[in-house]
Amino acid sequence: MPASPAAYLLLHLFLRLTAKTCYECLIDGGQFCLENNKCIGNSTEIKCEKSVDLSINCPSVPALQYAYDDEFVRYTVLPVIAAARRPDPQVCLDNQLPTMKAFKRREANCSSLFSDVKCAGYTGYDETRKLIVLSIRGSHGVHHGTIPFFDVGRVTKVFHDNFESLWFGGLGEDLHHLIKTYPDFEIWITGYSMGASLALITSAYMALTGMSHPHNMKVILLGCPRCTDYQFAMWHSMNFPYSYHIIHAHDYAPRVPFFDNIDNISLYHPRTEVWYNNEMKEGDGYIICEQADQPFCSSQIQNLSTPDHMHYFNMDITRWADHGCPKNREDFKPIFGTHQRIIFEEEKDSKN
Repeated sequence: MPASPAAYLLLHLFLRLTAKTCYECLIDGGQFCLENNKCIGNSTEIKCEKSVDLSINCPSVPALQYAYDDEFVRYTVLPVIAAARRPDPQVCLDNQLPTMKAFKRREANCSSLFSDVKCAGYTGYDETRKLIVLSIRGSHGVHHGTIPFFDVGRVTKVFHDNFESLWFGGLGEDLHHLIKTYPDFEIWITGYSMGASLALITSAYMALTGMSHPHNMKVILLGCPRCTDYQFAMWHSMNFPYSYHIIHAHDYAPRVPFFDNIDNISLYHPRTEVWYNNEMKEGDGYIICEQADQPFCSSQIQNLSTPDHMHYFNMDITRWADHGCPKNREDFKPIFGTHQRIIFEEEKDSKN
């Protein structure tokens, strides 16, 4: 369960001091031990089971004003994400968020190799909440290396190509129009699965082109595959105070790819990971990860799962969206729960 605001603030202040020490330690060429929050240098005599050797993994959590809120994501953001899976997103919005209006939906062929690779996204606005939304639905593609992204690092080419197809296929123009119409509105950028990777790249593009300031954006991603190198992940982590990528238990998608075999570089998630190692039912606990990526938090999981990727917040997202995101969510819960799956796998392994 989330900590109280006072406890969270104390944790944030403590980790800020710890992170400073951690950064200084790494700059000096040492390693930072998480067990005692001390710099252990390169000594082999000091034993430490958990240590940090990358700055992106120095302990840190978002400031209190950017704190994660399960109820907000579960009941407000999830319908925005699900609506992107429909040709008529307004149906989902009417059933769940009636003050939010879809502006335009765009679809594009997101592959130069295959004609059936379609990705889509829509823009919307809410005059009551004073916000603009951008929600992207991904598709599939073939991983073939990384390319530079401005001067902040590299992104995987397949996601970059998908982003450009959608953005220059009208999505960018639509967003420009809404920002011009509502210049003071906050912007939410969301996506699920491969759509989450496109949303991440979109948020960076908007910041780097001056379209919006990172502090005016909320970036909320579900089941996002890795799509950026260390430099990009570090840049995004340092500039976007409200950016969460949420992972359900053993979901396989956020754990891939670990490494780009074409360009021979490791890929990393930016901050901040929220890990639900359970069925994501209402009231279930979660971890706000103090480190950004491997080998910490959910990256430690070995047995990965496709069902966990299909189900977030105890919902079959695709089936719920296909039915128009009805107010009654009971009929769209997973048939086979996370803990049932794990118990089943353990029983199966014990019999072999």
